[in-house]
Amino acid sequence: MIYSKLFQYILFPSYERLRDRKTLRYLKIAEKNQWLSEDEIKEFQWGELKRLLRHAYENVPFYRDIFQKEHLTPDDIKTPDDFRCFPTIDRETVRENRDKMISEIHRGRTLTKATGGSTGIPLQFEYTRDSYEWRRAIFMRGYGWAGYKPGDKVAYLWSVPVGELSRYSRLKMRAYHLIQREKYLNVFDMTPENMISYLKSMRRFKPKHIVAYGLQMYHFAKFIKENSLSTPPIDSIIIGAEKVYPDQIELIKSVFKCDVFNTYGCREFMLIASECEMHNGMHVNIDNLYVEILKGDKPAEPGEMGKVVITDLHNYGMPFIRYELGDVAIPIAGKCPCGRGLPLIKSVEGRFLDLIVTPEGKIITGVFFPHLMKEFKEIRKYQVIQRDRKSLMVKLALEPETSKRFLMVLRKKLREVIGDSMEIKFDLVDDIPLNRSGKFRTTISKLPVSEINKALKLVRE
Repeated sequence: MIYSKLFQYILFPSYERLRDRKTLRYLKIAEKNQWLSEDEIKEFQWGELKRLLRHAYENVPFYRDIFQKEHLTPDDIKTPDDFRCFPTIDRETVRENRDKMISEIHRGRTLTKATGGSTGIPLQFEYTRDSYEWRRAIFMRGYGWAGYKPGDKVAYLWSVPVGELSRYSRLKMRAYHLIQREKYLNVFDMTPENMISYLKSMRRFKPKHIVAYGLQMYHFAKFIKENSLSTPPIDSIIIGAEKVYPDQIELIKSVFKCDVFNTYGCREFMLIASECEMHNGMHVNIDNLYVEILKGDKPAEPGEMGKVVITDLHNYGMPFIRYELGDVAIPIAGKCPCGRGLPLIKSVEGRFLDLIVTPEGKIITGVFFPHLMKEFKEIRKYQVIQRDRKSLMVKLALEPETSKRFLMVLRKKLREVIGDSMEIKFDLVDDIPLNRSGKFRTTISKLPVSEINKALKLVRE
C-alpha cells in the first residue's frame, strides 16, 4: 500500500517529468472525457479526426494520393457519412505501402512495433511517442475500472520476448518490472509442471491483479480446479487477446474468487475497449480511436454483427485511417448504468476471418462452438477449421476411452445449426498446439476475405 502511493504520487510523476512525457496529462483528459455525454465525447473525437485528416493530407504521401484520387480535401469531410466515403485499408495495404504511410515531418523520429497476428501477414508499423502516451493513458483508465492503480502488484500470464536478449536488455527489463511491480509468466509454455510453478510464484509474489490471455487463463483455472489446488487472494483478473465465453469466465471467477474484466485490444492500437464494474458490455475508447462497426458499408445496428474499422486519432507518425482490423463486433444501444458516456459493444465475436460460412451463405460465429462443446465432457480440446464452403474439419483431442458413439451425437448436434449441405469431418488428435503468438484459435477460416465479406453484406436486410 505504501509503495503504491509512493509510485502513484512521486515515482511515476517524477519519471514522466524526467522523460518529458504527457501520459498523466492525457490521463487527466481521458478521466474527464469518460463522464461526458456520448455526444460531447463524439464532438471531441470529431475535432481530433479533422486534425488527423489535415495532417495526413499535408504530410503523408500515401493519404495525399488517396485524397487526390478521390477528388477530396479534408474540408470536404464534414460528417461521418462523408468519412465513410474514404477508402478503407487493411494489413496487406499497410505492408505494401509502409514507407509512403510514414509522415514526412516525423520520419526518423518514430517508434517501431511489429505484429504477426493470426492472418499470417507480418506487419511492422511506426507510431509517435505522443501516440504511445495516449495509449498508456487509455490503458491506465481502462484497467482502473478493474481496480488497478499504478504501483499495484500485477502478475501477467502473457507473452514474453522470443529469442536471445542482450545482457543489458535483460537487466533493463528486470529493473523495469521490479519498479512497476510486475511478474511475467510465459503463456507460451503452459505445461502441467509450469502451471504448478506459476501458481507457486503467484503465492510468493502476492499480486493484487492478474492480466492474462483469456483462454489460457481459463485453462489455468481449470487445471487448478481439477487438481484441487489453492489460489492466492486476488482483487481482479483482466483478460484479453482471445475471446472467452461466459461459462469460462464463471469458472475463472469461481476458482480465483474475484471479479473478471474483459478487454479488447490489439498491437496496432493497444486498448480498444474494456469492461467497467457494471459488466454491461465493453466501453469503446472513442476519445483515442474512431471506431466503426460496419455491416456492408453502413453502421451496424445495435445487436447486429459488423466489421471493426479503426482510425487512430493520435498516431501522426504513420496514420492508420479506416483500418480494417479483421474482427467482428456487436454494438449496444443506450448508456451504461455506470454513467460513463463512452459507447458500448456487446462482444467481439472474433476474427473476421474466423467466421464459418455455409454453402447457403449462412454465417456461424465462433460463439456457437464453445456453447456446444462445453456440453461434452469427452472433449479436452477442439478446433474448427473451414477450408472451403463445402466442408468443415473438427479437430478433437478426446479423453481416454471415449466411445465412438459420441461422434455420432456430436455430428447430429452440429447438423442442427450448420445444416445438411456441409460435409463434417472429424480429426482425432492427441493435442492441439497454440499458435505462434501463444494464443489458441478455436475457429479458423481459410476462405478468401472477399467471400466472407460478400456473405456479411448479404445478411443485411
